[in-house]
Amino acid sequence: MTMKDLMKTSLSNLGRHRVRTALSAVGVTVGILTIVTMLSLGVGVQREVTRAVQSAGLETVRIFPATEEQTPFNQFAEPERTVLITPALVEEMRARDDVIAVNPQITIPWGINAYLKIGEQMLEVSVGQPPWGPSEPFTQPPELIAGEELAADAQGEIVVSADPLKSMGYEGQAAFDALIGQEVALVLEAPRGDTQTFPLRMVGVFNPNYGFDGPYFDAHVRTADALALKGWWYNDPHILESEGYDALTVKASSLNDAVQIIEQFEERGFRVTSLRTMLDTFNKVMIIVKTLLGSVGGLALFVASIGIANTMVMAVYERTKEIGILKAVGASSGDVRLLFVAEASLIGLLGGIMGTIGGWLLGLALNEGIIAYLQWQEVPVTGTFFVITGWLVGLALAFATVVGLLAGLYPAARAARLDPLEALRYE
Repeated sequence: MTMKDLMKTSLSNLGRHRVRTALSAVGVTVGILTIVTMLSLGVGVQREVTRAVQSAGLETVRIFPATEEQTPFNQFAEPERTVLITPALVEEMRARDDVIAVNPQITIPWGINAYLKIGEQMLEVSVGQPPWGPSEPFTQPPELIAGEELAADAQGEIVVSADPLKSMGYEGQAAFDALIGQEVALVLEAPRGDTQTFPLRMVGVFNPNYGFDGPYFDAHVRTADALALKGWWYNDPHILESEGYDALTVKASSLNDAVQIIEQFEERGFRVTSLRTMLDTFNKVMIIVKTLLGSVGGLALFVASIGIANTMVMAVYERTKEIGILKAVGASSGDVRLLFVAEASLIGLLGGIMGTIGGWLLGLALNEGIIAYLQWQEVPVTGTFFVITGWLVGLALAFATVVGLLAGLYPAARAARLDPLEALRYE
């Protein structure tokens, strides 16, 4: 039996029972649709994360001071720092030819009692350093309403969210513009009862609707002012000498330079993270996630394979006399076996095609729905979360065909074993 005859006969046999064939293919369709939708979600999310990390630069290295190990005796206390990020270290990194940018950072305690003072008005606010930059690939710069952003080396300047300003009675673009360049102040109130005023100049007003993308603060200051606030809060004017910086972001000239910087800082005892390490870890996690997502569709395909096997077994019973005639006119057991396997494979392939198309359409609809929901929630996230790739289409069709083939092996073997004389007498 030639391949042409095999395909023509198989399609003809399936066409005689269109409803049964369609119902068997539906099971495969559901399984493949589930697999394609789930895996396309994994592919889309992985691509978006990779794009975000690569746009921030894989050459970025984040360095943290080394601390003593926590024990049952100090588990609730701040661990003592054993290796510090000192100003001398910062200057050392800035002097290197393989480094593009160096950004030391100070973390202001969340529990700090800070008040924004404009004229005679005061309002409690949260204060921190801007969360965006080369170390924050998933954050976006705030949308400035008025003024400008803080310069990297800014001192004595502050950028404030529109929310506290509105609470203080400043409404509209004209009011925000009038505040730019004005002298304001941050007033800190310690638990011990005393207060300290830090004069600052307002240089910008930003839209607060970016808080989803990173740590949210009502007001932003740069490192020098953050250090002054933290030093007063802990009653330690020399806190930089005793504690050092809380983190150091270094952007290397190339990925190879970043790898060397990581190794050097690890040898010196620092804790080091990088976007490349984060990306490698994320990719490994996504392999596991995609496997788990695909297994859901695999379970549906297993159920579908039972339906295909049932269809083909019924076909053997219904076509017993036909099988006997085929063998009587010269068809071998192998030809009969191949015919039934081909029919089962075609059912799987048909279900695979329908499932792949369905998964693609469902992914498009879900992606539009997710984007619309995020926009409704005023979350500034865009992207394609469901991505159908060529390898995914090929894998889905091949997997569906193999499932049909495997489901047809037993019915095909049963048909091949029929005795032609007994088959011809079968009614």
